[in-house]
Amino acid sequence: MKKIAVYFLLFALAIGSSSYKKKSSSSAVSKLSRSLVFPVAGKKSNIGSFWGDSRDGGARRHEGIDIFAKKGTPVVAICDGVISSKGTFPRGGKILWLQSASQPWAAYYAHLDQWKVREGQFVHKGQVLGTVGNTGNARYTPSHLHFGIYSSRGAVNPLPYVKNSPKIAAPKSVKKKSTSSKTKRITSRKRK
Repeated sequence: MKKIAVYFLLFALAIGSSSYKKKSSSSAVSKLSRSLVFPVAGKKSNIGSFWGDSRDGGARRHEGIDIFAKKGTPVVAICDGVISSKGTFPRGGKILWLQSASQPWAAYYAHLDQWKVREGQFVHKGQVLGTVGNTGNARYTPSHLHFGIYSSRGAVNPLPYVKNSPKIAAPKSVKKKSTSSKTKRITSRKRK
């Protein structure tokens, strides 16, 4: 009877310690989430597809989240880091990888319409990396960003990393200066 009680006690301690690790791990991710920024700038975006959703008729699972926004909406760096890779692929379309400068993972951005950075470039949190699109196998879907996080163990659910992250304002587009006044001055000089 004492053996059973000891085994029960050890079992209870094991369960308690594993749930403690989960709580401390999730609180660490939650704290980290508040130090990152949401990957799509502006207020008009929403997560419409989640981690683990079925893809290709159940042949695979979704290894990320899809953030739907208007085509051309700025996509931003969630943290400081280096653009470790970019390219065009049949599934992801225009993609890029951002290796975090302070964390042991990389962020994956797919279905971009445009890139605004180059491979090997160091970027700062909130810097525009590209724009939302529907390239690759998303060409017949509404524009969105497929966003993922990958550690040395593979894909991890990115939602806990970004769900508490603040959204930053979409940068205002840089308006080209009108050359009409310059043209008028040049034209008026020629007439004299």
